[in-house]
Amino acid sequence: MALKKAIVRQMEWIDSPSKKASGWAKFESKCYVGSEISEEVDFRAQYRKRAVNRRGDSDIEIPEAFFVSVWIRNHRVYGIDTKPDQKHTNAVVAGYQYSGATITSLTHEHIWTIAADDYVEPIDPPITELEDAITKFCERVNIYLNGPFRHPLKGQTEQLL
Repeated sequence: MALKKAIVRQMEWIDSPSKKASGWAKFESKCYVGSEISEEVDFRAQYRKRAVNRRGDSDIEIPEAFFVSVWIRNHRVYGIDTKPDQKHTNAVVAGYQYSGATITSLTHEHIWTIAADDYVEPIDPPITELEDAITKFCERVNIYLNGPFRHPLKGQTEQLL
């Protein structure tokens, strides 16, 4: 994680349909590690905008959520997740403060351990803005954006609820 890294592509979000919930967008890019583009290191970010699903006379609020991570091959080695009502039960990992605990914080970070990415620690105060999550993430893993941060909703008009 200490090696200097940079995202290859400029931030450009694309729709990422999900069978469970609509409204997801994603941005993915390979990374420079040093001066070389690595085929094994990927930056990934996902974002779900806030929405309301109407079913008959009921309104079901779907809160905003986002995930930012770095992957090496098929393994998420570090990530920051913000999602209301999330629950994560940690693997038992000796020497880690939250070993075996269930974490229910709004924001948590995935930390690579002997249990792979199945260990998280809460981040308090929670990170409630996507740009703040990406900024903190980049600082933690020594990675630089290629160009400015662009929010996935930039240029969209939202209906006030």
